[in-house]
Formats: sequence, structure tokens, C-alpha cells
Amino acid sequence: MTARLRWSAVLVGAAFGFFLTGSGLGNYRTIHQGLLLRDPYIYLMMAATVGTAASGIMLLRSRGRTLFGEPLSIARHPVRRNAVYGAAIFGVGFGIGATCPGITVSAIATGAWWGGLVLLGILGGLWLRGRVEHRRQVPRRVEPPA
Repeated sequence: MTARLRWSAVLVGAAFGFFLTGSGLGNYRTIHQGLLLRDPYIYLMMAATVGTAASGIMLLRSRGRTLFGEPLSIARHPVRRNAVYGAAIFGVGFGIGATCPGITVSAIATGAWWGGLVLLGILGGLWLRGRVEHRRQVPRRVEPPA
């Protein structure tokens, strides 16, 4: 990773965190009201985000390369069953915690105690997923017949 790319990532991440917090999406009440379908704010924000990302991808595709001049490569993957299960679990966690990983970091940075609890849950889920994946990869010992 080049220094230019690294600094771009830091700047984009800082801007993302700033705007995420400034928009109110790091606020539990904002997310909770949206999930209860009492306030459309988060859905309008998501639509604006998808629209912005789609426009950016269209511009990059028309150029055929990234902003750093490298060839543009956008991978396409088929939908897998594991991804659907993971999305469902993520959705349940999002509903219970009224947060997602980006907003969790935003909440912690602004002093919201519940962000720490959600982060512990995220880390616990990552640890558990790693254990399950490790078990699948370790060859099982087969005992010879007696």
C-alpha cells in the first residue's frame, strides 16, 4: 500500500466518521426511531448513500481506472447461502443494538456507553466465526479400524 493510498484512507475515514456523527446516525434514538418505522431519516440517508456510491462507481467505470491511475476492478460474486445467513444475523444485531459497526465506532468516540457493549458483541461474533472457520479447516483425525 502506497503512502498516498494510506493517507487517502485516513482522510476518507476521518471524513466518514465526522459526517456519520454529524448526521445523527451515531445517535441510538435516531436509529431506534427509524427501526420502529417512526422516522424515515435513516432510510433517506441510506438512499442518498446508495445514490452517491452508484454515481461514483459509474464515473469510475467511465474512466476505467481508479483515482490513483490503477486499473479499475470491481469483483462480482454470486450470492451464497452463508452471506444470506450472515446478513440475517447482522440485521438482528442491528435491530437489537440499533447500530452497525461504523456507527458503533462513532458512538464510542462521542462517549455513548452502549457503543462499547455493541463493540464487545461484534468482537465476540468475529472471534466465534474465526473458531468455527478454524474447526472446518483443521483435518479431523480418523482412527484406523480396530
